[in-house]
Amino acid sequence: MPAPRSLRLLRPDRPVTVWANRVRGAYAVAVHGDRVALYGGYGEESDRLAHGTLTETSVEPKDVGLLTLPEGPAPGRRRVVGRGSRIYVQAEPYTAWGVFDLSS
Repeated sequence: MPAPRSLRLLRPDRPVTVWANRVRGAYAVAVHGDRVALYGGYGEESDRLAHGTLTETSVEPKDVGLLTLPEGPAPGRRRVVGRGSRIYVQAEPYTAWGVFDLSS
């Protein structure tokens, strides 16, 4: 497994919180309580969706899968945004957003 990276939580009124993380290349993050989802990765892992738990010092991966469209295939070219407990994905032709909600 690759060396841990770090996730950081920045808030103006609190100290910085850092968690060691072994999920490389994620470009969208959703958090709900102590649960976390990281979407994306390098190469063949570009559609990876990793679920895990936040501990005091690290992200502990629990499950890894691939994000797919309702019709079944991976989204291909897409826009991805993580906000709060949700990861939003808009695949070509960019006419609708799909939502993965960690809180549901």
